[in-house]
Amino acid sequence: MVDTVVGIAFYAVVVLAMLTALRAVAAGREPSPPRPSAAAVGLWLVVAVPSLVQLAVPELLPALERDAGLIRAGQVWRLVTSAVVQDGGLVGTVSNLVILAIAVVAAERYWGGRRTWVTFWVAVVGADLLVLGVEPVGGGNSMATLALACAVASNALASPSRRWAWPPAVGVLVAVGVIVAAGNYHAVACALGLLLGLVPPRGPRTDSSA
Repeated sequence: MVDTVVGIAFYAVVVLAMLTALRAVAAGREPSPPRPSAAAVGLWLVVAVPSLVQLAVPELLPALERDAGLIRAGQVWRLVTSAVVQDGGLVGTVSNLVILAIAVVAAERYWGGRRTWVTFWVAVVGADLLVLGVEPVGGGNSMATLALACAVASNALASPSRRWAWPPAVGVLVAVGVIVAAGNYHAVACALGLLLGLVPPRGPRTDSSA
């Protein structure tokens, strides 16, 4: 039951982040449907291709996943590659890639490609470092995806010129609260994302006051 609630909260975070981005960019007008950009598709493919290959070549998981012992032994590149393999099987892989697609399209719509890419990969490394003590071994993009979505929400909340984007952004915080209450380690990634979103400039790329 708890896992189901947390799973719903994961989707709520990214969907509400998408609504936050669309409302912020629309500047009070009717939001237009999101369109995947080359930057968003590229970031998704960087994660998706090896994740899907791994389904046929399972040896990729132990070769690239987060492993605290091996990282401390010098394989620090695992802090990056852990995001391009999945430890949840077929269902976990599909779920992670779906929420990633939503989050990267939302973030790119809000920020553009450069900050989206930087935020995602900083979140990959940062979240891995933060959970080494509680989740020493694992792989997947879910932590970085949630961090990216949370970053969009907190950035919008910190932008007074985009008050119409605040309701779904507050919804993100509520969903994060569910994850925290469940004691799920992804809460660490959400907190990291909320902090990353506060880095200036604040507001969407179309906001001249940002």
